[in-house]
Amino acid sequence: MRRQGTSYRIYTISALITINTKFLIDLYLHITFGIKIVIISLLGTTEMLSREDSIALLTEYSKGAAWSKHCFAVAGSASRLGYALENRFAIDHHFLWSASLLHDIGRCITHDPILHGIEGYKLMKKLGHEKEAYVCASHILFGLESAEAIQFGLPACDFTPRTIEERLVPLVDFMIENEKPTTLDHRFLSLRRRNADNDFFLGRLDRAQETARSFMMRLSKEIGESVEDLIVTSS
Repeated sequence: MRRQGTSYRIYTISALITINTKFLIDLYLHITFGIKIVIISLLGTTEMLSREDSIALLTEYSKGAAWSKHCFAVAGSASRLGYALENRFAIDHHFLWSASLLHDIGRCITHDPILHGIEGYKLMKKLGHEKEAYVCASHILFGLESAEAIQFGLPACDFTPRTIEERLVPLVDFMIENEKPTTLDHRFLSLRRRNADNDFFLGRLDRAQETARSFMMRLSKEIGESVEDLIVTSS
């Protein structure tokens, strides 16, 4: 009887240790998760989207529509250009790829040449991905000034590309027609033809083309070869 009682007590102590260990692990996870949420709330930061997460988001909202092929083409070309530049710039390759892939996600709502960026911004912001949301808005016309942003319901601030990654997205976007690489001149000519009835968009295309051309020429000098040739030959 004493042996059975001893065995029972050992079993009970073991069970209590197991239960308490599980409780402590759960408590630790809840505390660290809570701290993480507080930090995100205070600093306005969000978790980095993985490649798998980015693809899942695009797949969910594009439903396999043809425009998603353009997104993959831009992501692929932007990524290759990013690696060509990494000896000259500190490139966040993960962010560059996800931002490039999701820059047109607003096309799940509209194909308007400006509003798709606005809707993409709203969607990604709602999902908690602020960096990608910013790119959705700032890739439009290579950036929107504060007064322009306000017209479309965005916060009263400039939505212009600031980092190297944010600037590479609209540049490469302006060199991909559907999913095929092309030149800046050809792409802008196509944009003018397809949006001939959109005065706001047309009125700002010259500014966007000049910004894109100037940035492209700077990058070409940095890497010692034509960016347009690099995009075409590597696609």
